[in-house]
Amino acid sequence: MFDTTFSHSSESTFQAPNVDHTILPLLHDFSTIIHLNPDCKNHQPSPTRPKGVHVPDDAAIYDCEDALMFIPKKLWDGGVWYTAVFRPDPHGCDITIKAPGGFSSVNKWRMTRTGDGDGTRVTIDSEAKCNKTFAGFVKKFLANSHAVQHRRFHEKVEAELAGSAGRPVLGRRRSSWPASTALG
Repeated sequence: MFDTTFSHSSESTFQAPNVDHTILPLLHDFSTIIHLNPDCKNHQPSPTRPKGVHVPDDAAIYDCEDALMFIPKKLWDGGVWYTAVFRPDPHGCDITIKAPGGFSSVNKWRMTRTGDGDGTRVTIDSEAKCNKTFAGFVKKFLANSHAVQHRRFHEKVEAELAGSAGRPVLGRRRSSWPASTALG
């Protein structure tokens, strides 16, 4: 009665050759995907199954903590723990979220080839349900979160591609000096 449902979809395109072999393993790694979320603080395997959520046999269950940056600190300055059911898919992954306050969502990450065949597309389709009171905040957060997740995913893919090509990966500091070289 006081709940509302809504959806949000987004996509990004990769033009690099053979990028599929880099993207799919990342989409199958829960730790990588959950930490693309701008508010993710922590996650760990869950010892319990969530109530009211179908958990397929090939799914993993995690307890996750988000910072909830969209709620003013005057109202709530801590994080919130929620349950995530992660299921790899041949073309990506599905993540079902069950959080306090009646929030739930189903998020489908998918990798597909672009229509012209020259690129690879990654889409995020989210279906969410929450209390009408928070719907405006959650809708805005979901759109912003998708944008950040796509940007971070691009950065992760680029770092993986650079690393596999033998080039230094951004974010790591590597010396150009051989390990046996001494200064002095």
